[in-house]
Amino acid sequence: MNNMVIFIAYYDAEQYALLLKCADDRNKLDDKWEDWLLNFIKAKSFLEKDFVVEDFHINVEEMNNYFKERKLKNNSANRSRYTRKKGMESYKTRNNN
Repeated sequence: MNNMVIFIAYYDAEQYALLLKCADDRNKLDDKWEDWLLNFIKAKSFLEKDFVVEDFHINVEEMNNYFKERKLKNNSANRSRYTRKKGMESYKTRNNN
């Protein structure tokens, strides 16, 4: 297994409901949190074959503020970049790097 850490966005049901209300690519998201969760589990299981995978719990309001400050759309690409950046910051803090 590769020791590279991958951060995967995790939304609880409440945060996912908020995401559905504000995502610029809403049409690409699952309508129900339960469907999203199944896809999350599948993606995480797939990635865990090759990487160390960490869930990064998303607070949608904080994420939206981050996007607004930087004039970014709330879309899949930017959510992924946000997760990677914030996940790595959290990881480094926890591991004193």
